[in-house]
Amino acid sequence: MKPTGIKYTLFALLMLFSTILMAETSAQSMPFSKGENLKFNLYYQWGLIWKKAAIATLSTQETIFQSNTALKLRMAARTTSFFDNFMKVRDTLISLTTPKLQPLFYTKITHEGSYHGKDELFYSYSNGKVSTRARTFRNGTQRNDTTLFHSGNPVFDMMSIFYYIRTLDIPSMKKNQSIPVVIVSGSRPFNIKVTYQGEVEMKTPEDQTYPTYKLTIVFEHLKKNKIEREVMDFWMSKDDRRLPMQLAAKLPVGSLKAFFQGIE
Repeated sequence: MKPTGIKYTLFALLMLFSTILMAETSAQSMPFSKGENLKFNLYYQWGLIWKKAAIATLSTQETIFQSNTALKLRMAARTTSFFDNFMKVRDTLISLTTPKLQPLFYTKITHEGSYHGKDELFYSYSNGKVSTRARTFRNGTQRNDTTLFHSGNPVFDMMSIFYYIRTLDIPSMKKNQSIPVVIVSGSRPFNIKVTYQGEVEMKTPEDQTYPTYKLTIVFEHLKKNKIEREVMDFWMSKDDRRLPMQLAAKLPVGSLKAFFQGIE
């Protein structure tokens, strides 16, 4: 697998964990608790060949932000020693939100081979409208400092939306119902469309089965004046924890699959 493929794989992992769902649906009580740590293994699959590509941990902590109580949502992902030989990747995403998961601040710190990047996102709320100040740094040099003004669909980053999905009443959604979302990544907004596929029995590589809700996520972005679409599948447990059990996406060669490994 080429280094560019590995970089794409890690990027897809981050998107899989983060660009999942936002709906105008009544929220339930928080299915996660402060101090929660979720573990995932990421696999690259090519035909019958499976290779563990990366591991990721998602954690939830209480903190203080601008003198107020806040939640700190953090994901750390790194390639395995085998893939380190091609491109060593160490990525960290942090989102600070109110206790009710309203986004306040977000940062993504990226170390991929010799490339180092940092994204920052600051949220402002006024008269029911949202604006985001986005700053990006590449190899120590600031590249952008942009303020975006949003209207219509709710605005989230690649961490806060993941946790919000777990508070939603998924059973109230209709099968094949699609929901639009806006995600800010880097210094640009992106459109996400999520379609609920219904209840399915999910099978693990160890032939274990779990009752889950399945969703299909379509991520659209503009590249060279052409809209490109990436499709991902997401399975979430039907119990009160609403755990992400499996995530999958096809790559130019092979596919990417992430599996839930447990709670620390």
